[in-house]
Amino acid sequence: MVLVPEGEFIMGSTRNNAADPDETPAHVTKLDAFYIDKFEVTNAQYRLFLSDTGHTRPRFWNDPHLNRPDQPVVGVSFEEASRYANWAGKRLPTEAEWEFSARGTIENQYPWGNQFEVEINGKVNHANVAGNADGFDKTAPVGSFPTGMSQFGAHDLAGNVLEWVSDWYDENYYANSPVKNPENKNPSNFLGRVLRGGSWKKPPLKVRSTMRYTLLPSLSDDTIGFRCVMTANDQTSHNDLPWDLNKDGVVDILDLVIVSIHFEMVNAPNGDVNKDGIV
Repeated sequence: MVLVPEGEFIMGSTRNNAADPDETPAHVTKLDAFYIDKFEVTNAQYRLFLSDTGHTRPRFWNDPHLNRPDQPVVGVSFEEASRYANWAGKRLPTEAEWEFSARGTIENQYPWGNQFEVEINGKVNHANVAGNADGFDKTAPVGSFPTGMSQFGAHDLAGNVLEWVSDWYDENYYANSPVKNPENKNPSNFLGRVLRGGSWKKPPLKVRSTMRYTLLPSLSDDTIGFRCVMTANDQTSHNDLPWDLNKDGVVDILDLVIVSIHFEMVNAPNGDVNKDGIV
């Protein structure tokens, strides 16, 4: 996970930024510090959850274009994503936390800047979007576009998979949302939850950091995944996390290394608990 420090930013867009109506008005938002997953939750990580809990495998689990261990898990409903987050001792991000993680204090249209195609370290493709220019037919392994990293160090916040956030969707929420730590906990007539980030099926304009999507929380798709967050100053929620073997308040690679050593695994990278060849 990476730390997103306490701060404020301008959330949303103005209509002259090619924004959809539900992205307006642009408004000041202040957030407490939190940690966000550096990458989207992968198939390998989700497999640990399935093994530990006995939950049903998600849709597309056996699709060879989508089921590599290092690809983001897809076909997960909001309810399923929430169950995983709870199992991991985390939670889904609020819509505001997600957007701040992607835009940062600079308030770019994309995590890397205001132009989709711009050369960074010799690269012009910074996200997995519609078309084959990025080299992937469907989802890309997480972290495939390091030049698309956000200001705070999170990857794949544009494209690859849409990501569930905790808020209920309301197209007019920005007109009355609170300034401090906003989260829409009141279901609208539509009863949809919010998704962010666009996906591998979306064109560049539709993976902007301010784009809002919505879907019924019981539904899923081959373009939908998620990542998790933890409140940085909530020490009580860090004390007894599943898999937090070194009790540092975060479930991360160090815990997987401990597991691999405990089981005296051989011919696998340190931390490769399920022997899938990746950590």
